[in-house]
Amino acid sequence: MAEHPPIQVELVTPEGEVYKDAATLVVLPGVEGELGIMARHQPLVTLLAVGETRIQKADGTYDYVATGIGFAEVLFDRVLIVVDHAEEAGRIDVERAEVARRRAAERLRLRDDPEARVEVDLYRAEQALRRAENRLRVAQRRG
Repeated sequence: MAEHPPIQVELVTPEGEVYKDAATLVVLPGVEGELGIMARHQPLVTLLAVGETRIQKADGTYDYVATGIGFAEVLFDRVLIVVDHAEEAGRIDVERAEVARRRAAERLRLRDDPEARVEVDLYRAEQALRRAENRLRVAQRRG
């Protein structure tokens, strides 16, 4: 099997750089489905959804990152990923993510209560639930 040339990956959030390394493959959670990027990919800019970003290293192992909404810019041998939040699988606090998931699910249960709807921002609760579930899913990838 031919060796794949490396592609430089940089993942940043408003708080700063989360990930920077060379990779052979990057799989991004695009808004219309997953998108695989290798070196020499045609340049593009794409929107990203909440999901799992997978980064394959030269030795064939993967790094997993729970990422939020944002975009990716691909320039032949470089991928810049800019998202509102990101957390590597090994750094996810599972207990905190589970508490956030339960809290968001509880808020969404109030959806049919007219009095509670005034107090609960359903859109924010849905987004919080998606983020928490994604963090829990990616946390299971820890080596």
